[in-house]
Amino acid sequence: MEKPYAHDGALQDDQSLPHSFVPVTEPGKPVSPMSPAEHLNEAKNALADGYRVDANPVKSVWGRIGDARMHLAAIEPGSSQYVPARRLLRETLSRERQIENVSMHVTNQLMVKQREMMANELELYYVAKGILVEVELSGPDKTAIKLLSSAFCELTIDRIADKTNFFSHLKEAGFKRVILGDHEENIWSYNLKMM
Repeated sequence: MEKPYAHDGALQDDQSLPHSFVPVTEPGKPVSPMSPAEHLNEAKNALADGYRVDANPVKSVWGRIGDARMHLAAIEPGSSQYVPARRLLRETLSRERQIENVSMHVTNQLMVKQREMMANELELYYVAKGILVEVELSGPDKTAIKLLSSAFCELTIDRIADKTNFFSHLKEAGFKRVILGDHEENIWSYNLKMM
C-alpha cells in the first residue's frame, strides 16, 4: 500500500504530486532518506514558502511551519547542520507564538461580539415577555453584564440564581460577573468564576 502524501495538513494519495510533497510518517521517524543538509534546506524553503507579514496580522502568511518542524526534527544532534537547525527552530517557534497570539486576539474579539449579541438577545427576550430590563455590558472585554428591572426582587433573583441555568450560559459565553438590580437600591452581584 502506498503512503499518503501531505501538503499543508491535507492527506492525499495522488502519486502525481510535485516532488516537494513528502510522505507522512509517524512522529519521531525520519521523513525521507534525505541528508541533514537537504533537511535544513527543505526547512528553510518551508519557512520561506508564502511568508508574508501584513500590517493586519490576521492576513499574514507564516510559511509552512509544520513542514519546517518536521525537517528540523530529522536533523540529529551529531550533524554539522544541527546548530543552524536550532537557530531555524527558534525562528519557527517565534512564528508559532505569533500565530498563537493572533489566534487568541481573534478569539477574544469573537467572544466580545458573542457577548454583545447575547446582551441584545436578552433585551429582546425580556421585551417579548413584557418585562422592561436594561442590559449593560462593561469591562475591557465586556465580561460583566448588568441587568436592571423594577420586576426584579429578592425572590426573583434567588430563583434565577438557584433554579435556572442562566448563569452557566453566561459563563459559557465568557462573562465573569453578573449584576442584577431592581432600579432602587437593591443590587445582587455574582462572580461567575467562583461558580
